[in-house]
Amino acid sequence: MFFNENLETWNDLTKIIQNYVNGNYDKLTPVVNYEPATKLKEILDLKLSDDGVGHKKILQEIEKYLKYSVRTSHPQFNNQLHAGASFESLMGELISFVTNATMATFEVAPAATLIEAKLIEELNEKIGYHDGGGIMLTGGSNANMLALHCARNTHASDIKYKGNRGLDLCVFVSEEAHYSFKKAVILMGIGLDNLILVKAEKNGRMVSADLEHKIIESGDAGKTPIMIASTCGTTVKGAFDPIEENQAIADKYNLWHHVDGAWGGAALFSKKLGHKLAAAYRADSFTFDAHKVLGTGIITSFLLTKREGMIAAANSGGGSEYLFHQYENADYDTGKASLQCGRKVDALKLWLSWKALGHRGMTEYVDKQVEKTEYLTAKVVENPRLRLVSEPEYLNVCFQVIPNNKSLEINQYNIDLRFKLVKAGRFLVNYSSDPDGEIYFRFVFVNSATSREHIDYFLEELLKIAE
Repeated sequence: MFFNENLETWNDLTKIIQNYVNGNYDKLTPVVNYEPATKLKEILDLKLSDDGVGHKKILQEIEKYLKYSVRTSHPQFNNQLHAGASFESLMGELISFVTNATMATFEVAPAATLIEAKLIEELNEKIGYHDGGGIMLTGGSNANMLALHCARNTHASDIKYKGNRGLDLCVFVSEEAHYSFKKAVILMGIGLDNLILVKAEKNGRMVSADLEHKIIESGDAGKTPIMIASTCGTTVKGAFDPIEENQAIADKYNLWHHVDGAWGGAALFSKKLGHKLAAAYRADSFTFDAHKVLGTGIITSFLLTKREGMIAAANSGGGSEYLFHQYENADYDTGKASLQCGRKVDALKLWLSWKALGHRGMTEYVDKQVEKTEYLTAKVVENPRLRLVSEPEYLNVCFQVIPNNKSLEINQYNIDLRFKLVKAGRFLVNYSSDPDGEIYFRFVFVNSATSREHIDYFLEELLKIAE
């Protein structure tokens, strides 16, 4: 009845979606129809009334929503660390919604729990975790927090029952690490003062010597170090922290070593970049977001652990009286290891995409992004109006536009240029800055639809606006 009663509306909706998607193939289609928030509020007519409206009006609202939404599947969107989505992942998202299962138990999500378990097995095999565990969750930020939760529970399991008890726990991350670690220590009662920032090189890579120095310094100050987090694929420059050196330090001081590979984890699939994660099997845990490079759509995130049972040990408790029963499939229930009870089926998106491409296709998919990164890098180096900020280590190309007028302040010039580009609507590419205040464009290759033609077009339009 769901579709039968709404068949006409469904057909109209599919036409609207098809027209929207087709628009992405035209390079003149705006990536964003930019309007300031105050004006957009008026355009969208956000009021909710006492009386409902019919489907005709609903479809009009959907068209308006699409018009003013950013086209993240457009090949000229290279702004965030996610873009586009494979058709297989779209099918997975649709089936996930139609079946509307929760991942807590095998009983309610039999196929989904087995698919998720298979993905975790395959990803662990790629990392080198031969007795590994894992779970899917709502984003890389939550995966990093759960890794810290596991590290704390492993360091002192009675914390689960008695709390931190005034222990001055501390965690070590690069100054280039993702801000999710700040959120994690706040939420877990560890505190921002106990998130110790380790120096990074100019290219964004953590300095291991400073890491060890700060661990010793923290111990001398009466703190209790529990975890090192190495970032593999920093958000801004795509740098890979030295896993092997950091692991040696973790072993020396008996610390949990976590690899945040939310962005850089796709290197596991790459012939060109796989060596950067060759030592990841030695770490205790690994964050991976398939929705970033692999195009599975938000959200497809994993926390993977070197040893099975670490996540359940930190999270187990409750639910046995009405949800988690003793029966033949109890070992496949995932809810006992999850911080969530209701948990959406996200596994289907990646499983169908991987199934369609196969191992070889997944490798080619990632390495095509690497080739495009190399292409833009070469274009920047050969153009006298552009300056490469650092040699790319992953899929991030950071560069500045040099003003013809030498009296212009270069940082403000690049900021102004970037926002002119945004308001023109044709491209969306972000900018970032270094601790020393240097500001530059950050073009990321996560959108599989972006081709060399789009790169050339972007540089052409950027330099036109620069004039």
